[in-house]
Amino acid sequence: MLNVALFFSKLWVTNVLIDRENEGVGVIVQDFDPKEAFARVNGQRLHEAFLEHHVLCLRGGSLSHESFLRLSRYFGEPKIQLLSDYHLDECPEISVISNYNNIGRGKPHVRATHWHTDDSYFARPAKATALYAQALPGAGGDTAFIDCHAVLDAMPASLRHLIEGRKAVHKYLSRRGKAVVAERNDAEIKETPDVSHPLIRIHPDTGRRALYINPNRIDHIEGIPIDESDTILDEIYAFAFKTRFQFRHKWQLNDMLIWDNRCTMHRATTNFDISERREFLRILLKGEVPE
Repeated sequence: MLNVALFFSKLWVTNVLIDRENEGVGVIVQDFDPKEAFARVNGQRLHEAFLEHHVLCLRGGSLSHESFLRLSRYFGEPKIQLLSDYHLDECPEISVISNYNNIGRGKPHVRATHWHTDDSYFARPAKATALYAQALPGAGGDTAFIDCHAVLDAMPASLRHLIEGRKAVHKYLSRRGKAVVAERNDAEIKETPDVSHPLIRIHPDTGRRALYINPNRIDHIEGIPIDESDTILDEIYAFAFKTRFQFRHKWQLNDMLIWDNRCTMHRATTNFDISERREFLRILLKGEVPE
């Protein structure tokens, strides 16, 4: 993880070194040996680091599907993901995310390049997302993040007042969404009716408040005219997307990265040769109703 802040400290998790590379957000567990992890690593301390820094990278040896699933359970309960076409046949809790998933379009395609948080079109969005890097381009292909606690803390009172106590309607197919979204089958459509979530949510584990938005899925703010809603959302997004709230993870092969969807947004970047494979395994963890 990178940020402009030149801050560095070291923590220990039962013989595994954690490097914190920026102040507040993002930690990397160095030399993480999955062969010894389950016997030696303090899972509670890993979870505490995840809650404190929102994005956690386990960097070390390669992971089997079973090990990836087992490690994810330190942080919550894996769920079956919506789009069955991307599931691993032998393990439906794991999906494959790749620029070659959509090769049927005639060329590789990078999904999720717009700011978003995962699963917000469900009444209980995923609390966290875990990715495991199994193929990377020679350069680039970072994942960018926004710290939504920091966004809310810095938001001008005049802007915050416009969304305090309000909810937004999230749709799988939002009229405001800019991303190309995957098609759903009939069963998947029935699983994803429109839902409403607060624009400011309270983190159930830490009690901190964060801006909760998904520009890909939010259609409008409840209780106000559409044109007024659009104006407010545009202002909120312009503020939230400021570079001072952003940081990037520069991937290494076999990285396992897990982030907290309740207080971050993320997006894929396209700063790489799209003909080179960029491929991850993905696990989503069950969440709660936002409050």
